[in-house]
Amino acid sequence: MKILHLCNKVPYPGRDGSSLAMEALIRLEVKAGHEVLVLALNTDKHFVSDPQPQEGIHFEAPAVRVSPSLRGLIGHLLHPASYFAARFDHAAVRQRISTLAKKTDLIVVDSLFMAVYRDAFGSTPWVLRAHNVEHQIWERTLAGMAWSPKKVFTAWQTRRLKRWESTMIQGSTVWAISEEDAETLHRLGAKSVRALPCTYDPTGPWTSSGAIGSSVYHLGALDWLPNVQGLKWYLEQVHPHVQVPVTVISRHWPAHLQPPKGVTHLSRLEDGFSFEAHGIFIAPILSGSGMRIKLLEAMVRGKAIVTTSIGAEGLKNSPGITVVNEPQAFAAAIQHLVDDQAFRMAQGAAAQAHARATFADDAVVASLRAL
Repeated sequence: MKILHLCNKVPYPGRDGSSLAMEALIRLEVKAGHEVLVLALNTDKHFVSDPQPQEGIHFEAPAVRVSPSLRGLIGHLLHPASYFAARFDHAAVRQRISTLAKKTDLIVVDSLFMAVYRDAFGSTPWVLRAHNVEHQIWERTLAGMAWSPKKVFTAWQTRRLKRWESTMIQGSTVWAISEEDAETLHRLGAKSVRALPCTYDPTGPWTSSGAIGSSVYHLGALDWLPNVQGLKWYLEQVHPHVQVPVTVISRHWPAHLQPPKGVTHLSRLEDGFSFEAHGIFIAPILSGSGMRIKLLEAMVRGKAIVTTSIGAEGLKNSPGITVVNEPQAFAAAIQHLVDDQAFRMAQGAAAQAHARATFADDAVVASLRAL
């Protein structure tokens, strides 16, 4: 089968949750024996100067501007989609997709935001790869925002996004990244929904380092508002009860947050970080949707994990993960793992075994062979 795979960012190299999920699905399509052409927007926000796509695919990456701006907002006021999505709509890309669609058996729309090109697909069948329930991310995020003009604007755009997302989903075929999202998307009117999780390549860079080390770390992109909200909650409500240092790895650090005593920020893993020394991974997540790829990575590496109920979504009730939502209980769970090496190592081993059995490429690829 010839697949046209549409991405709203360049997935190579995989560097954050969404690009890693895109990379994983494309890899599965190739392993399933399909001929894959990837058209990925090379956006100004996530520009990749020299993409290195995997072998066995055809690849195009047109450069486009998607960063929010007043000019862009005014230009898209009448667009049927929310500005969250409308900024990905470009005439030249639309024309190219229209041309490629005529030579394709199936279009995989990898991200709701690429559904802005729906009318360019013609009669070619298409499936939406839903990384999240997009409006749910923003509804959960708004719940944690103080009143501000930004919140008013975000609430307005979220309402528009919800209406448009519902329209795109109704009657469509959807591959949801989690079972939780699959249930929500079914209620929104999707014709057919299947849960297709993000997978990992056992020969890839996520090597096992286990949970023998008692140090604690968090890894996440802190230019993404739900991640910032979660870290702010941790710093203000959890960390005062934590008696051990914590390392946070992110290319960015929010200017309005000051790292308290006991919290170290590293911009890159290469800046002296040791996976062997850090056996405990924490994911303080209060909003968002879908599946957190950073938790999957920690599972594959054999880490003991503490997260919230929202953070654990999409991981199929994995053992080895402590799920707590209250600040003092979150702190106590961290301390328990630090103090009890045997429990920590058992938790890491259980999470790793579950990842290998459930989320390795070979556990899922068969389901894509008979598209």
